[in-house]
Amino acid sequence: MATATQATEHYVSRPDGRVFYTKVGRGEPLLFLHNIELSSFIWRKCIDKFATHFTCYLIDMPGHDRSDIPTQKYSIGDYGRAILDVMDTVGIKQGSIVGSHGGCVVAVEVAAQRPDRVRKLVLDGIPYWNLRVGRLVFERFWVPRFTDTTSYDVAVYPLKTWEEEVKKSPNLDREHWEKEEEISRRSRRWIRLSFEALTEYDVEAAGPRIKAPTLLVNGEQDVLRRGEQKAKDAIRSSQLKVVPGCRAPHWDKPDEFAKLALDFLR
Repeated sequence: MATATQATEHYVSRPDGRVFYTKVGRGEPLLFLHNIELSSFIWRKCIDKFATHFTCYLIDMPGHDRSDIPTQKYSIGDYGRAILDVMDTVGIKQGSIVGSHGGCVVAVEVAAQRPDRVRKLVLDGIPYWNLRVGRLVFERFWVPRFTDTTSYDVAVYPLKTWEEEVKKSPNLDREHWEKEEEISRRSRRWIRLSFEALTEYDVEAAGPRIKAPTLLVNGEQDVLRRGEQKAKDAIRSSQLKVVPGCRAPHWDKPDEFAKLALDFLR
């Protein structure tokens, strides 16, 4: 994965299942939190650059990819406690966090609840909403996508094929899509519940409680940009950078994303 040092794979055991992480690099600790429905795979294109300067912990959040699926629905608070358990287990008293979308919200929860544990934050595409907007997003954006009503006790994503999806979106990134679909086939019910939890979390209420210096990064084409100015105004010691010509800077423009983040973190 990275050239700074050999990557190693680990599990942290918790009462409701194991949490998987990859450790790579050297230096101060830097945790990476992915978006809901994917995994630490999303950092593949940029992790080499971070690992030259930091000891990187790429976490598969509970229920995703190589981590176990808990038996009970998680709140964002539960996700935050899982990340703190990983930090405690590996001996991280304080570290910085890089998050993407839903991973940003988990990072916000950790930073708001335990400011002593977070040195700096890099938030790539934070969904900065309150409870009312979160509920509207869930009902209008995600609910229509949960069209499989027979596989589980709740509606979930349907199983898909590459051929079907690429017809709808000719520019679809196959590597990214295949990983997302792999995780979905294992965790469709968990993903549905996690999107519920994500939209039931009041990010606007938590944001002003963040004390850590924060870099807000948005791709120019990311729909979540609608909350970027509100986030910048509310999170003290924050700065905002917009990466042109992309939706997900960490994946679409990894070199530019890594430079922005490293300049801030270092």
